Amino acid sequence: MLQTIRLVATGILFCLTASAQNSNPAKPPVVNQQPVLPAQPSVTYKKFPSGLQYAFIVDKPGTLKPQDGDQISLNMQSICQNRLMYSTATAFKGKPGVYGVAKPAFKGDLIEAIVLMTPGDSIVCLVDADALYKNSKVKKPDFIKPGDKVQYFIKLVSIKPKEQVQKEQQAAFMKQMNEQMAKQKAAAAKQAVKDDKTLQAYLAKKKITAVKTSSGLYYNITAEGSGEKALPGDTVTMNYTGMLLDGTRFDSNEDTAFHHVSPYTFVLGRGSVIKGWDEGVALLKAGSKATFYIPSGLAYGLQTRPGSGANPKGIPANSILLFEVQLLKSVHPAPPAPVKKDSLAVPEQKIDTLSTPGIKKN
Repeated sequence: MLQTIRLVATGILFCLTASAQNSNPAKPPVVNQQPVLPAQPSVTYKKFPSGLQYAFIVDKPGTLKPQDGDQISLNMQSICQNRLMYSTATAFKGKPGVYGVAKPAFKGDLIEAIVLMTPGDSIVCLVDADALYKNSKVKKPDFIKPGDKVQYFIKLVSIKPKEQVQKEQQAAFMKQMNEQMAKQKAAAAKQAVKDDKTLQAYLAKKKITAVKTSSGLYYNITAEGSGEKALPGDTVTMNYTGMLLDGTRFDSNEDTAFHHVSPYTFVLGRGSVIKGWDEGVALLKAGSKATFYIPSGLAYGLQTRPGSGANPKGIPANSILLFEVQLLKSVHPAPPAPVKKDSLAVPEQKIDTLSTPGIKKN
């Protein structure tokens, strides 16, 4: 994404005057090459009420001028006391500098003159150094004296309208997001393969027979309940104990060490629990006991979960989770109440269009 910066004289100072301040004071840098501009006759400056002085060196015909929110590219040099303060040729490696246009940050800000330009124009400006550094976090160099002016030579190369800038930024943002999502998807697919191999090895070692779903969840129903399976939207009540594959318990409503022994109730299929639970509980009937072997992608994925006194370890990122669960009950949502008819309502009347006033019968 193209990075834009606020186009004010103070924004230009930060990376430029530092070089002047760090130079050897015994041998101050001297401008060896004057700004590349047409031969200049004596310049007559115009002055804004703010104090900024400017003069056009090249004034090409045109109506397109920079506005707040636009993006401009320009060639620029600034000089004070015969020292080069800034050059877009240096800062942008020989290319024009690219900046976002904003409202003046202080009286006498350089942007006041730039918004008068059209592409191809060249101007020279004098900015009050005291005002410039007063509105900057950069310390004023010692060689700049009170009353000095910073001289700017500027050629406006192009203007990109605000609407185009926003459109390009949005496109760049969406591209970045899509690329990030693609990377995350690829990483998740790779992790899913790794988790599945780990689960198969674990189940084989423990001699456990479990059923695998299309999502990668493994489950083993150890006690079959009765009635219908829980449905999305049902309010389900559970007992559970959660463990890592190494046997570390991280939560349980049946172990008093975790300080909550009431059954856990939630609405199935609403995303209020991890995906492995929403899928696994929907496989159970009331009274069923089961063990879920949940790959990390259906659990907390890359997230880490904090530990507790009963489990200082917490849940590390990309952890496969094992849950021993019991579905105590599943309650279907109550059907909507029937609409009561108002006995005082006016009975519906049938209208014979042929007898309606204004309609002539044949």
